[in-house]
Amino acid sequence: MREFLMPELAESVVEGEILKWLVAEGERANLNEPLVEVMTDKVTVELPSPYDGILEKHLAKEGEIVKVKSPLARFADENLNISPASQVSQAKNPEGLEHVDHGESLSLFKATQLDDEHILQIRRPNQKSHTKPVPSPNNLSNNLSSHLGSHLSSTFTQEQRQSQNQAHNQKPPKTPAAKGAFGRPLAVPTARKLAREHQIALEDIAGSGPNGRIRLEDIRNYLKTPLSSIASKALETHEAEERLPLRGLRRVISQHMLASHQQTVRTLIVDEADVSGLIALRDKLKSSVEAQGSKLNYLPFIIKAAIAALKQYPIVNSSLDEAKQEIVIKKHYHIGMAVASEQGLVVPVIHDADKKSILSLAQEIQQLAQKTRDHKLNPQDIQGSTFSITSIGNIGGLFSFPIINLPEAAILGIHTIKKRPIVIEEDGEDKIVARPMLYLSHSFDHRLIDGADATRFLRVLISYIENPELLMLH
Repeated sequence: MREFLMPELAESVVEGEILKWLVAEGERANLNEPLVEVMTDKVTVELPSPYDGILEKHLAKEGEIVKVKSPLARFADENLNISPASQVSQAKNPEGLEHVDHGESLSLFKATQLDDEHILQIRRPNQKSHTKPVPSPNNLSNNLSSHLGSHLSSTFTQEQRQSQNQAHNQKPPKTPAAKGAFGRPLAVPTARKLAREHQIALEDIAGSGPNGRIRLEDIRNYLKTPLSSIASKALETHEAEERLPLRGLRRVISQHMLASHQQTVRTLIVDEADVSGLIALRDKLKSSVEAQGSKLNYLPFIIKAAIAALKQYPIVNSSLDEAKQEIVIKKHYHIGMAVASEQGLVVPVIHDADKKSILSLAQEIQQLAQKTRDHKLNPQDIQGSTFSITSIGNIGGLFSFPIINLPEAAILGIHTIKKRPIVIEEDGEDKIVARPMLYLSHSFDHRLIDGADATRFLRVLISYIENPELLMLH
């Protein structure tokens, strides 16, 4: 028997979420072919199988967060072909023992006033308890609704309850459930919750999961209740709300946003640019770029303008080494660009953007955006950014307060170009004219960047946007 462990997919990655198993239990896995889809805080990847043989057991479920070097799957020894790399990396743990997980640390549900003994009393009302008195059925039903947010107990008629109890009593004796470190039956949180809702003692159920853990399917089989029936009851009782699991890319985004909020002193400066010259230059170059198979928007010009400003104010292109308490000034210019996908916001990186032409930037922007939408980004595509740009101009909004993309020190938000009246001086007189104007939101970490430098940086950036011909000098 061989275990496949979660690999370290990128530097500083310590865990990953199992998104989808691509090989089912009992099926043959082919060497180096996709086995499981995993998401980390860096990227989503398909892990190849290190073995050619039968996948005996999934040791991590879809949606589960797994630490690096923790077991993901178990392969049968029979007819197992092993890749050379796997012979080294997939060694068994000391003494050749299988990984043991009692499941207590995984439980997200902790009982309050209700405990397992109360559930036993519901199932066996004639037995005496050595704990506190059991509430009446009506009060207990109210407690279940209060503590679990469920009203399933009230949807059953007395006749349905009697029929269900008779069916349970007719079941053959079960093997006692496996116990965890604290004497409680091993069960995943969703199975424990469903058992409480249906007044089932977990001690009566033999789990089919790893190490005898009770799975949701075990509870459903015990009830002989189709999944569609359970889902319809849930819809009836919670029709006023919808609950979605915080998982996948949304979980990663949530963690990054919280970290940015907690680890930076975010401050905002907003200014505007007259983009008349930029629009004219883009229109002049657009057909030439499209003839080479690319699209030309305003982002390549703004990236070039940002780099020119970063070179004048290098503190904006920095990060903070918390451990060493050092400010790290970056001498390279890796620009992150926020891209919206169906799953959420992703920030692929244009590496060494200062060394690329407007045409090269336009091509790479288009390629990275397409890879993001197709979920084909690799770890290198999203690592190493030193400064980021987010654009919501095609959606709308006057201006925003962008969240800093850690560990960077600043981020630039670009918005909708709109004609607005401005005052210009012409022939010694002030005149009001309509010009295409662009608001720019510069969000920066005030621990590293002073307000004066942040403002000067933004003014330099705007000067290049308003005079795009100056970008040819860079």
